[in-house]
Amino acid sequence: MIVMLDFDGTIAVNDVCDALVDEFADIQQLMKSLSAGEVTVAEYYRNAFAAIADKCPPDTLTHWLSTQPLDPGLTSLISWLKIKDVPVRVVSDGFDIYIKPLLASVGLDTIPVFANVATWDGHAYVPRFPGATEGCTCFCASCKRNAVLHGIPDDEVVVYVGDGRSDACAVQFADIVFAKGYLASWCTAERIPHHPYKTLADVQRILANILMRNQTRQRRQATLARRNAYLQE
Repeated sequence: MIVMLDFDGTIAVNDVCDALVDEFADIQQLMKSLSAGEVTVAEYYRNAFAAIADKCPPDTLTHWLSTQPLDPGLTSLISWLKIKDVPVRVVSDGFDIYIKPLLASVGLDTIPVFANVATWDGHAYVPRFPGATEGCTCFCASCKRNAVLHGIPDDEVVVYVGDGRSDACAVQFADIVFAKGYLASWCTAERIPHHPYKTLADVQRILANILMRNQTRQRRQATLARRNAYLQE
């Protein structure tokens, strides 16, 4: 079994990327273009980072990140999974420039992170999207499907925990799904079995019960989706 955790709104209480843009730029105007379909998600991110550069250089970003809370159940969940010898990876359409420092702030800097990349060139932030693919049209700059499938053996039971629109593609390839917010509504509409949760403490409690009952098994639709994805790639 492997556990995949979304970051914004899941590990982090807030959507850190949205909060960052809202703090240092006009997020409403940027979002308007995205919602109208005038720009792609990747273009939105490029515009957003360009907009915050003057007011939020790296030193300011570091200070601002200290105000961003993480789910209070995070460290307990990770410690418990480590005891159970269950690997964890962070799967995000956000950016390493805030994900990795926030994880490091609670001693979790060794967790593998699959996310977009942003670097500071001395004048501006330069976003890159290593998980981008032309083989999927999901609402992401980097398709989370690729991060979910990366290095997964055929017999692996994939657990996915998320909350938003960018998680919708990923959960189609997961065997055990934890969902809240938009993702929970989407899973219900698409008839994807899922466990509702509010915090990561709920995820730990429910997953512990699943393990105790020996109910960790692959979901047929997810297995077929993974096989088809491998064949298409």
